[in-house]
Amino acid sequence: MHLVSFERLEAPSRSARRGHHQPRHADRHPERNYEPRRLGDEVLGFEALEPGRPGSQRLGAVLQLGPQAGWVVDLNRALAIKLAYEDVGAPEPEADSLVPANMAGFLRLGSSSMAAARVALDFAIEALADYDAPDILRAGAVEPIERLRLRAPVPRPGKIVGVDSNYPNAFGALNSEPTFYLKAPSSVIGCEDEVLLPGDGSNVLSGGSLAAVIGMRTRHVSAQDALLCVAGYCVANDITASAPDTNDPAKFGRSHDTFCPLGPELITADEVPEPNALALRTGVAPDTFASANTKEMRISVAGLIARISHKLTLEPGDIVLTGTPMATTPRSLHDGDVIEVEIETLGRLRNYVRNYVRS
Repeated sequence: MHLVSFERLEAPSRSARRGHHQPRHADRHPERNYEPRRLGDEVLGFEALEPGRPGSQRLGAVLQLGPQAGWVVDLNRALAIKLAYEDVGAPEPEADSLVPANMAGFLRLGSSSMAAARVALDFAIEALADYDAPDILRAGAVEPIERLRLRAPVPRPGKIVGVDSNYPNAFGALNSEPTFYLKAPSSVIGCEDEVLLPGDGSNVLSGGSLAAVIGMRTRHVSAQDALLCVAGYCVANDITASAPDTNDPAKFGRSHDTFCPLGPELITADEVPEPNALALRTGVAPDTFASANTKEMRISVAGLIARISHKLTLEPGDIVLTGTPMATTPRSLHDGDVIEVEIETLGRLRNYVRNYVRS
């Protein structure tokens, strides 16, 4: 599955929908011009569910095929509709217990929530293809991407653990031994969000990285079993600032607000059978300044998780940043830059660089 965290935007007015703010291709697909409404009428035949509220954080899966490819299924809501359609007495509380509406709660439930999410996704796909199914489009269980704001797949991880020197340098030589560090969870932002430069003369560098999202409590795991503890993978940008004053014992340069973009999606582990065989590219659009393959890692994804788990306990929703390929000519970020990290299978993470302005 391609999982996302999202917020609904305010629905456009009727006049906006008739104008150039219509969802793309709406004129060719009139069935897409709908207004989300409360469920529960003579057509659907079951009790009304709460309407989706703009601004609330939700968990979704991106449709990969069909006329609605690229649209997002609200997994919690789709499951509630399925349960209501089956005449379950309290569909919304039951759906909340099986597929929480936020990524943190979802990951804490582990394999059971993953299985329930697949049921909800399959139901939505079948309903979209079946004219006799509940109208999940009008119910707001499937939304066009234009009406959503994607957040980081894991908006606030418990902790972020990174590793230095896990790739050879740009000339193929090995530097010092890989070392681990912690990065503040508050540094996380999503795809298309702004990276804010600190404005203190720091040299700020972008660093593409494969991120492994932990899916179960992990302590003293072996390298052979470590990947079983991974819920999925996403693209990360491990941004670092080196201040002119190098006396920074706390290493705050890694943890500035906005210095850990994640996204755009969390691809579940079953769709990434070999995380150590993915092409990775980092650049300031349109140029590439670092590229590598994750097979070049000095310590594999499984090896990193195993080593970390012998030092500290990893919890569901924790992030392991697996290292950054070295650039031949590192380029400091500047106001107006558009930075991109692309990883095979996982997608492209794009962010916009802006100077921090004190309010």
